Amino acid sequence: MIAAGILLSTANAQTAVAQVVGEVEISPTTTLPITRVIEATDGNYNFKSFEVEASRAGSYYTEFWLLPARYANNAYTSFLIYVNDNYVGTITPTVGNWQAARVEGHETFDIAEGTNVITIATLAPEFPAVETIKVAWNDYDASFSSEAYEEYLENSASGVTYDVPEVDDVPVYMSEATAIVSSNFSSVPLNYTFYNTFSFTKDQEIFITTSSSASHKIDIVYYGSEPKYIFNPGIITPIDPIITPVNPGSANTSSLSSSASSVIPNPPYLKYEGVYTPATSEEMQGLSWVFPSQRSQNSSIQVATARVKITKSGQYLIRVRHAINGGSSLADVNVNGVYYYENAPITLSYKTCVIPADGNYYATFTFCNNVGTDDPYLFIHGGACDKIVGFNDDASKEERAQYGLSAWDSYISQKYFMKTSGISVSNYSSSKPASHCNIVAGISEGASQSVAKSRAKDANTAGVSDVSVTDESVRIYVPANIYDSFSIKATDRIHKISAYGLAGNCLGSIKWQESCAVIPAYCLNITQPGIYVICVETSNGVTSKKVVIN
Repeated sequence: MIAAGILLSTANAQTAVAQVVGEVEISPTTTLPITRVIEATDGNYNFKSFEVEASRAGSYYTEFWLLPARYANNAYTSFLIYVNDNYVGTITPTVGNWQAARVEGHETFDIAEGTNVITIATLAPEFPAVETIKVAWNDYDASFSSEAYEEYLENSASGVTYDVPEVDDVPVYMSEATAIVSSNFSSVPLNYTFYNTFSFTKDQEIFITTSSSASHKIDIVYYGSEPKYIFNPGIITPIDPIITPVNPGSANTSSLSSSASSVIPNPPYLKYEGVYTPATSEEMQGLSWVFPSQRSQNSSIQVATARVKITKSGQYLIRVRHAINGGSSLADVNVNGVYYYENAPITLSYKTCVIPADGNYYATFTFCNNVGTDDPYLFIHGGACDKIVGFNDDASKEERAQYGLSAWDSYISQKYFMKTSGISVSNYSSSKPASHCNIVAGISEGASQSVAKSRAKDANTAGVSDVSVTDESVRIYVPANIYDSFSIKATDRIHKISAYGLAGNCLGSIKWQESCAVIPAYCLNITQPGIYVICVETSNGVTSKKVVIN
C-alpha cells in the first residue's frame, strides 16, 4: 500500500506530448511533467519534494497550489523553497484557504536539463500542504486558476447537495474460489473535503475542534512512520536577510524573526528510496478515531471536539467530513490551538459496503471518470462506529497494470480485523474539486483468476454492471446511461473506437492516438438505450465487447 501523498509515482503529472482527440491535434504544453513526490523530515522541519523532468535547461516560471494555516498571532504558514538543494526564497501568504502562490522575488527558477527537485519545507508538526506545482516556460502555463475552487467554495457555503446513487451495489461477479461478491459503485460524486497531515510524537496530546452549521465528523488516522531524514552533505548558504518562521507552538509566536545569522534547514537527500514505512493493517485500524459533532447549547452551530493521546510516533491524517451523505458545507478547524483553517469545504460521498473480517486481503479501487485530471482518495469505514479502518491514495505501478488503473486511481489492499460498514471517496485535488468516479470493492486475493474462469463460462457477463478485473489488454468501462461516457484503457495505443448495432451496422467510429480514452456515448451515435457492441482497435488487434446501456 502506498500511503497518502508519499512516493506518488507520476503524481499530478502534466501531459507534455501532443495528443490527438477525435483527429484534432492538441499542441504540447510547456509545463514540465512531475515524476515523483516525496516527503521527509529532520524532526524540526517537514519537507515535500517534487521531481520534475526538463528536456532543456532554462529559466522556468513556477507556481505552487497550497493551503496555509493561520497561527494564533494572525501570521500564516511560511513555506521555504529549494531548487536542486539550493534555497531560493520563501512564500509567506497573507490569507488562508487554498491559493496559488509564487516565491517572493522569484517569478522564475533556473532549471537544469534532466531531473530537478523542488522542495518545500515547513516547521513540524505541519507537513507542507502543497497539493501540486506548475513549472513552465511561460507565465500562462505556470499559472493555476482558482475559479473551480472558488465556485466549489460558494456551493459548499450554500449547502449544495450531491446525488449519491442509492441502488447501485451491483455484483460484478461471484468468485467460486472465495464465494465473495465484489461490488461496483458507479458515478459516485468525487468531491474535495478538508484534510491535512501532521507528524505527532508518542505521548503527545492533541486537541482538535471544529465548528460548522452542518453536522460533521473528525477523522484521525495513523498512516505510517515519519519519513526519515537523510542528511544532505551539500552546504546551504543563507541569503541576507532571511525570513525564518518561528515554531508556531513555541512561546515566541508573536512575531517572525529576521536575522542575517538565521540558519535554514538542509533539504533531505532524496537519492535514496525506502525512507517511509506505511502503516500495517493492524496499525491503521488500531490507531484511528472518529469524533461526531454535536449542536452547541443555545446555538444552531455544530461543534466537534477530539482529544487524543498519541501512542505511536508518526504521520497522521486529519479529515473533516459532512455527516450526511451527499451534503456539503463549510467548517472551521483548529489543531492544537495553533493551526487554524477557516471556511474549509466539507462533504461526504459514502456507499454501504461490507467486507468481511476474516484475515484475508481484499482490494478496493477506483476508476477515474477523467483520466489525468481526477484524483480519488479512498476511505474504508468500520469498527461499528464509522471510524476509518483503511485509506490510501494512488495505486502502485504493479496494481495499475493488474487492474487497468490510471496513475491517479486510488487503491487499497489490506485485511480487516473488524467488519467494514462502507466506503467513502474524497477528491485529493482542491484545485479541481468536483467530479465523479466508479469504485470496485472487495476483490479478494486470487480473484482475478477466478473471474477469468467465470467469464469464460458465461458470455453474457458484459453490460453496465460489468467491470473488467482480468489481465485483458483492453478494458472498456460502460457509461451508466446514454448521457454518460465510455472509459477505455489499453496497454497499447488505441487506433480506432467503433460502435455497432446488434444487426452488425456500424453506428459511428472515432480515430484515436492514445492508450486511454473517455468518449461520450453520443460521439459514437449511441442515442437510445439498448444493446451495442463496442470495438477497440489497437496495434495488438481488435477487442469487442457487448454492452447494455440504459
